[in-house]
Amino acid sequence: MGYLSNKMVGTFIILLVLFSCQRKIQADFERTFISVNGQQFEILTAEKIFDVYLAEKPDYEHSIFQKIQLEFGNNIEYPFLLDAIRNPIIPDDKLEEELELMKNIDFVKIVDSSFQVITPKLPGPYTKILFLPANPENREFYKEFGIGFHAFTLGAGKIVVVFDPTFDNWQQLMPYALAHEYHHSVWTSRNFKTANFTPLEYLVLEGKAEAFAMKIFPNSEHPFIGMLNNNDEKRIWNLIKPHLNIGNSALNEELYYGSKAIPYGSVYAIGYNIIEAFKKNNPSVSDRELIDFPAEKVLLLSDYDNLVQRNNP
Repeated sequence: MGYLSNKMVGTFIILLVLFSCQRKIQADFERTFISVNGQQFEILTAEKIFDVYLAEKPDYEHSIFQKIQLEFGNNIEYPFLLDAIRNPIIPDDKLEEELELMKNIDFVKIVDSSFQVITPKLPGPYTKILFLPANPENREFYKEFGIGFHAFTLGAGKIVVVFDPTFDNWQQLMPYALAHEYHHSVWTSRNFKTANFTPLEYLVLEGKAEAFAMKIFPNSEHPFIGMLNNNDEKRIWNLIKPHLNIGNSALNEELYYGSKAIPYGSVYAIGYNIIEAFKKNNPSVSDRELIDFPAEKVLLLSDYDNLVQRNNP
């Protein structure tokens, strides 16, 4: 039998430590590539990355956020949306609970079944979809609206779905969320010029995505559709109306995050109502055509302003 000298043992231990460190550094997203109706999708999850994070509790910025940032690269149309997941997540039992539930979810099946229905209605670019656990600190905020989701589109073909699987209705809402974000992705691939939207452009962008998702998955109980009564809708619309065509308006943040004057979710509710009014007046225009209509044309042909004023004397 051979033996190892003290020097050789020391060298072996150093190599073992280095190899172990390399394995930690190389923790990467799980990836699956599928084709749906001839369109290519890349599905990513982060089980290994979060397992390491829970076990070792390293710095969130470097071990989680920067990996996501690097994955999608610098060539994205809406990089500022990454701020939504920049706040550190505490590596505690609540996060572990979410992660364990997510490990039992067949994301490939969900994406495949959802896009078997979505893509015939609206073909789009090669699409990468990343699924992440939600920050448990947001759970109470999610409960207020009954929806444990925060999904966003970073650019053409780049979607992030952040959700809390402890919510009972996530399975019902997931296809809807995918359809909504996919519509943004396709719109961006076809029409993007600048991220400095006017409030009108923002409203119509969200309204198109909401109407598209609702048409495909009509049984989804989305909390923002119909959230405003007639008086509130008129009040908010009249507040927005003088600023509709101001590029990069501070009003966009109010529409996105909500404020004392504008409840969170109003951008979806009003945007959806604009599109539904447009569709009622222009029934021959398909979703595939509507996606390219400029916001000003959509508002004009919807007659939404007159409709709101008439419904709320």
